[in-house]
Amino acid sequence: MTRTAMVLVAYRSAAYLEQGLPPVVADPCVGDVVVVDNSSDPATAEVVARFGDRVRYIDPGANLGFATACNLGYRATTDPVVTFLNPDVLLDRGVGELVARCAAERTAVVGGGLTFVPGEAELANARRAVTPLRELKRAVLGAESSVVPLRAGTSVIPVEQVDGAFLMAPRPFLDALGGFDERFELYFEDVDLCDRARAAGQVLLDTRPYGTHAHGASSRTVAGPSFCVFRVSRARYFAKRWGVAGALGAVLIGLAEVLVRTLTRQPEGWPVRWRALRLTVRELARPGSVRVLSERS
Repeated sequence: MTRTAMVLVAYRSAAYLEQGLPPVVADPCVGDVVVVDNSSDPATAEVVARFGDRVRYIDPGANLGFATACNLGYRATTDPVVTFLNPDVLLDRGVGELVARCAAERTAVVGGGLTFVPGEAELANARRAVTPLRELKRAVLGAESSVVPLRAGTSVIPVEQVDGAFLMAPRPFLDALGGFDERFELYFEDVDLCDRARAAGQVLLDTRPYGTHAHGASSRTVAGPSFCVFRVSRARYFAKRWGVAGALGAVLIGLAEVLVRTLTRQPEGWPVRWRALRLTVRELARPGSVRVLSERS
């Protein structure tokens, strides 16, 4: 039986871990379980401690960002497959068949179907590859425009991207890819990983529903910084993928987004939108200089 390590990156996630950890630790196909707590939260530490030696708690002492914490967590494990699971994902199906499929594929990032509501037929975690036009559409119309409409089924299908809330890869393939790109504090790290996985192998989605995802639960606790870090990560992704022209395109998309969201009176407010745009411009001028999450730590 092939086993998977399970890596959960937490940020004030105690309530979700109370629900989500029991089915994870009870799954016989789950080996090492690691919680990396980017919030150094005593409540999170207390929840993890209830599981004794079954779950390892890592407090890095600062908010490392999602990508860096994922890499720290998976490199602290040894199982042949590595699964990254958001704390706000509640699994209600064992991962054994998915892990076996992932191990057999050798060069694939694999995800299992997730819904937002238990029993819902529409899956929510297959996404289209990012392009400038699609990202402009997302900025104007909202995040739902990036989701590939798929119904729950029984097949395993190739997709352009699976959401980072629940994805796995064989450890040798993940090592060969270099793990997550740590330049992304939060957001776009899964987009970038899936880009590299498609170039070297494939990205697959098992369309059976494996659980539900309380989408954005952690980021809602720090809504302003989350809004800003998304826009900075978008600029970094565009620069990595399309160079200076791409980074400039991200700034123009950000400007269009500010105008649309101001006219439609979106809840984050003008000061947050303006800060996000200023940080995006600063990232264009000095690549890698902006650290949104560490400024808030």
